[in-house]
Amino acid sequence: MRRETLHLTLAFVGGVAADRLPALRDIAGAIRLPSFALRFERLECVRRKRIAWAAGDIPQGLRDLVDALAAGLEAARFPVEERPFAAHVTLLRHADCTSPPPAEELRIEWPVKDFVLVESELRPGGASYRILQRWPLDQT
Repeated sequence: MRRETLHLTLAFVGGVAADRLPALRDIAGAIRLPSFALRFERLECVRRKRIAWAAGDIPQGLRDLVDALAAGLEAARFPVEERPFAAHVTLLRHADCTSPPPAEELRIEWPVKDFVLVESELRPGGASYRILQRWPLDQT
């Protein structure tokens, strides 16, 4: 993955008509939660998907943010994923997952001070992402 494409998806809504974007912005803008830290402590590789990612436990701050977004999306009749949320950042696509990732512990700390609404575009060279709006989390 290119550095500029590294991200953690909080909620995936798919294609959205332009007239529905204000509703997405309102949902995100209504969220008032404190900042938090994410820790990625292990590498995982899924042979079937051929994807390697950094994973970690879900801190309460992240759980609260994901839940608040899901509740707002559902209330506004946007699609909401039914599978459980799994915090991960994809590091490599087309990964060779025939052997397990290295056993050494991964230690990445990511201070989360805001979240964004992103538009993605699939291109032959890979996905590109454009930030449409950013919302701060409380820094207290």
